Amino acid sequence: MIIDAWGGRTLYTIDENRKIKRWNYEHTIYVTGDRLERVTDEIDLVPWIKWKLEEQRDIFSYKKVVTISLPPNRLSEVIMAIERIGNFRDYKIYNADINIVQSFMVKNNLHFFNDENEMNFDTSKINVLEIKFIDSLEEIEINGQMFTNIPSSIDYFFSNMKDANMIVSEGGDRYFPRFFELAWKEGYTARTSRSKERTFTSYGRVSHRSSGFIIYGIPHIDRETSFIFSEGGLEGLITISKITSLPIFHSARITPGTAVSSYEVKKSLEKGIMIPLYKDDHEMIKNIDTFISADKGGLYLQPVPGVYENVFEIDFSSMYPSIIVNYNLSPETINVKCKNYRRIDDLGYDICMDRRGMLPEFLSDLLDLRLYYKNKKKSDERYRGRDAVLKWLLLTSFGYTGYKNAKFGRIEVHESITSLGRKILTDSIKIAEDEGFTAIHGIVDSLWLQGSGNIHEVMRKIEEMSKLKISLEGFYKWIAFLPARDGTGALNRYFGLMENGRFKVRGIELRRTDFPNVCKEMQEEILNVYSMVPNLAGFHKHYDEVEKIYNSYKFKIANGKVDDSELRMSIVATRRPEAYKVNGIRKMAIEKARNVGPGDKVSMFVLNERRGEVDIENLENRYDKNYYLRKLEMAWESISYPYRHLPIIYQKSIEDYDTN
Repeated sequence: MIIDAWGGRTLYTIDENRKIKRWNYEHTIYVTGDRLERVTDEIDLVPWIKWKLEEQRDIFSYKKVVTISLPPNRLSEVIMAIERIGNFRDYKIYNADINIVQSFMVKNNLHFFNDENEMNFDTSKINVLEIKFIDSLEEIEINGQMFTNIPSSIDYFFSNMKDANMIVSEGGDRYFPRFFELAWKEGYTARTSRSKERTFTSYGRVSHRSSGFIIYGIPHIDRETSFIFSEGGLEGLITISKITSLPIFHSARITPGTAVSSYEVKKSLEKGIMIPLYKDDHEMIKNIDTFISADKGGLYLQPVPGVYENVFEIDFSSMYPSIIVNYNLSPETINVKCKNYRRIDDLGYDICMDRRGMLPEFLSDLLDLRLYYKNKKKSDERYRGRDAVLKWLLLTSFGYTGYKNAKFGRIEVHESITSLGRKILTDSIKIAEDEGFTAIHGIVDSLWLQGSGNIHEVMRKIEEMSKLKISLEGFYKWIAFLPARDGTGALNRYFGLMENGRFKVRGIELRRTDFPNVCKEMQEEILNVYSMVPNLAGFHKHYDEVEKIYNSYKFKIANGKVDDSELRMSIVATRRPEAYKVNGIRKMAIEKARNVGPGDKVSMFVLNERRGEVDIENLENRYDKNYYLRKLEMAWESISYPYRHLPIIYQKSIEDYDTN
């Protein structure tokens, strides 16, 4: 079982017994274009380059190529030389920017965490060393034991590291550099380095990835900086490493989008499909009608704000990737010469059905694996994390089809997916209405239906029409769809009580990091009361209790009865402090935090909103009561919506005033 791999020309793998194996590796790139002899004449003079002429295929067709094998550490200079020979336009280079370890693993048919059960791997065989830094080096928890003495914590850590296969830390990227520096002074040695930090924007949100702390010979994962680990735990992280053939440290620090792109690269390497260094396929010319139709995106049904009883929620399982697979959508299948094709009517695109596209082939394996894990998690908790990360990969696989730099992306594929998604959702609504239901809300791949018809018959007919799997997300005793600021129905702000007694909550303050914890606590307490409300008529029995909860929190804030933790909130920096034009609390918090860049999170307390005074560590017994009361009122407005929408259910009757 290979646990980790690292290196360049000389690569190293380490197994579960901490045995290190050394490998010599030469990377392979491909060059296409006219007059390839200009390239071969030049590289023939270089002793450390091997080359041959042959035919290889990219996603579209077979091509005559120069196959070049070379040391990985000389890759950048060879690429630059080839581009100069072709005046930066005559030659197309393939497989030149893929991860070296990933390429090495695939070329040698090696797999991370491989065992006889393949995807049913057993993580109990892996010895994990856990370390948690509690805001400093002065207090450290290692494998459940607390240390307040640095030399003692260093001794205990390094004695346990000898037998560990992996280190999972909380705060390691931040505190390990100093920790290992002190360990070196105590006589302990380890080869370490830092990964590059970067800031990026995804779906309009600025994110920052700080540099990671690398320990050669044992992979280190910081749970604070790994989205994959936070979503799927160790089970999910190992799943990503296995399906992408990326080292565990690298897998821990990538986004789901990069993970699905890496998975597609791996599948291409396995099938011998060349991957271009630079994409040069362009958007097709469209007339204005096609352009407008193609630019619509997914279908949303705006709900009428209100509280509804007896509502079913049905979801398409991985709708967009399922459309890719079932409708054969891929860059090389759209508008090509073909005998058998399926037309997308509102776009006028023809999808070739003579051969299976690369994207459908790649994603069908992911869909099958996710379906397997989804079923297994019902009886085995280990599979929950694996299912969670695959859900994220499938979710982002759609977005990558329209990403300009995606290796297997093409905007026409993206447009075809959304077009088919709109038609499927529209036809599904028609089926539901014919069966006696009313669609009260819909978001791309989900529908909320109210009615007394046979929901299972509706689902059967939708599956038959769409060729996609559909699931019953749940049945709500009641659900409240909240209004947006302009009074219209918000697309993703609601809370509802399901038949199984659980709540589904989206978009309210309880789910927002930029609201103080005291607001969330109030909403949670009120939801506990709402759990006893069986229907709309039942709300009136609990209004006094709910209002009492709200007033108790108002009293706590107004009279200084709250803890620091209740007033803490988090914000995300979207730019450097000097780039903020308004000297508000956000700018002040970012300035106080120091060394904070776009995408970093900052915790803060508001001392005086009007003067822009904040603290990021503690309150020192003072805070802006008016600010926190206003935030609490906003949270109350959301959670008490059922009473404002239906004032009659808590209006007092004449009998209530009768004291006789």
